[in-house]
Amino acid sequence: MSIKKEYFDKIAEHGQLIVISGPVGTGKENVIRQYLEEHPNACVCTQATTREPREGEEDGKDFFFLSLIEFERMIRTGQMLEYSYIDKKGYGTSKKTVDLARSQGRNVILDADVVSAMRVRAICPDAILIFVLPPSWQVLEESLTKSGRYDEDKINELMDMAEEDIACANLYDYIIINEDPEKAVRRLAQIVHGHRYSKANMAGFLDSYIKGEIQARNKAVSDVLK
Repeated sequence: MSIKKEYFDKIAEHGQLIVISGPVGTGKENVIRQYLEEHPNACVCTQATTREPREGEEDGKDFFFLSLIEFERMIRTGQMLEYSYIDKKGYGTSKKTVDLARSQGRNVILDADVVSAMRVRAICPDAILIFVLPPSWQVLEESLTKSGRYDEDKINELMDMAEEDIACANLYDYIIINEDPEKAVRRLAQIVHGHRYSKANMAGFLDSYIKGEIQARNKAVSDVLK
């Protein structure tokens, strides 16, 4: 007969942190978007930014809009889990918002560049780092060209950046080749599900299991021997 014990509720009760990187044009944003649609327990945390709000954007919903002084104070005091500057505007994710979501059992997805991913790894060693690769250089270049957002010089710049990023892929825990978005989403789901039962995520359960089973048994044996 199976007996339900309260410590089984501690199995992976703490959400995971999944950091996803990859060159511009690999389609990682679409993979993340589809994964979030299929897995409502996963989420992305609202970022902070120093840029001005655009029409229709709400503070605290679309972004946390901060002054540059406030943003850099958060960096100096260790409140930013990851951050970067794009066109001289700061973008970052606070450690507090990620910790809160994880404490509620939600899996947090971060789309981060290589430098930011390494910052996250230093602060949160239990984070899962996943690198998304294009199936080939030709496919990546075609993706950038077909997007219509970049001129030739920018495409060459992005290809150079992609080469630098891919050289760092061996620093990641998992590699996903995005030759097909649906397959890539399934692989992402398999990684997240499998990692949920890693020793890091099972720590709370294991501690409770030892207290509930091993120590209880030892006490029972001790009582018999008295």
